[in-house]
Amino acid sequence: MFKPTKTKLSIFFLVLTFLPLIVMRLIVYPITFQTLKEEVIKNLEIAAHKQAELVTKWMEECTTDAQYIANNPFVLLIIQPVHERSEYAEVVKYLHEIRYFDFLWQEHGHREVFVADRNGIVKVSSRKELVGTDISAKDFFRSSIAGAFFTSNVTPSDVPIKNEAGVPETGVPTMLISVPIKDRSDSVAGAVTIRIDVSEINTEMQDIHLGKTGETYIVNAQGYMLTESRFTEDLKRQHRIKKRSALELMVADPVTGIMTRGVRECIKGSEGFSSDGYPDYRGVNVLGFWRWMPDYGWGVIAEIDVGEGYGTVYKLRNYIMLVFGAVAIGVIIIAFFLGKMISAPIQYITGIAREIAGGNYSARVIYESGDEIGELAAAINKMAETLGTRSHMSEPRPGENVSS
Repeated sequence: MFKPTKTKLSIFFLVLTFLPLIVMRLIVYPITFQTLKEEVIKNLEIAAHKQAELVTKWMEECTTDAQYIANNPFVLLIIQPVHERSEYAEVVKYLHEIRYFDFLWQEHGHREVFVADRNGIVKVSSRKELVGTDISAKDFFRSSIAGAFFTSNVTPSDVPIKNEAGVPETGVPTMLISVPIKDRSDSVAGAVTIRIDVSEINTEMQDIHLGKTGETYIVNAQGYMLTESRFTEDLKRQHRIKKRSALELMVADPVTGIMTRGVRECIKGSEGFSSDGYPDYRGVNVLGFWRWMPDYGWGVIAEIDVGEGYGTVYKLRNYIMLVFGAVAIGVIIIAFFLGKMISAPIQYITGIAREIAGGNYSARVIYESGDEIGELAAAINKMAETLGTRSHMSEPRPGENVSS
């Protein structure tokens, strides 16, 4: 089938144009995309590990604070039976007069501190109304009196404690750390319990910024968020939480109600990631990395929206497509006019050649050029001249008998 030269040239230039695009899309782009995937997940992994380390360090510091108080000799003195401390009665009185224990509590800055004797009776506390209270049935006290350190889960407070606004409120997320108090014979004489300000964990979790949509948060084994979401206000407007995301929000897909993939995998006790994305508790597709903290029964999760995480490579892809699309249009236009410039003289020479082939040996190609087409035109003219001469020589002369 006949194909004009300009069509062939257009096809040739289009192939040359789209070949780099195809190579870019099928080879370079996937390699770039995979590299970016690995970089994004690496950043999420670093964030999750750092947050886990920060939380662990903070919890250890809180435990150290409790131990420091438990090792204070005046704390041991205050919980001893009256008959055992009679000789120190003036010292005990003086400690109360100078409000020594108030300064001791303030030194560590926890929400609440209380000290109980071996029978579970609170002898001194940062909250005065707790003095005289029997806490012997509490699990944290039983653990400490048995000689072990105790760290509770984050749970809603059953007593009024100050919330984020400084207003006393029940149900505020809280947790307790309790350690034994030992006497000189290394026997357990009582227990020190501190109530941790859980909002400080939020501060730890917000120390690392992951772009506009990235966040890290902690979940418990039931899939509930223990820290505040950076999208708390949005969740309130959607009536998914009332006051705070901690202990109110189950980290689940809002459409299916099933815990997100990150949480499901995390609470299994594993460490992993998703570079393909999954719907988060907002219904937004996110990339995630998760790490379980078995010492506390918590999971740390770091996530970022897929659109932001892979935004750079998406922009690169769109930019490449736009540039090559514009170049392709330009090449098509150039190929059309270039093909026309090349094919026009060829068509003209072809027409003259047909006339010569039809017997019109006087036809000549009027085309001057220093390229191959110019040489072709000269060759056609030479051929026409030669054919014309031969034809003239073969014609019979006047009066000559053709039959003879």
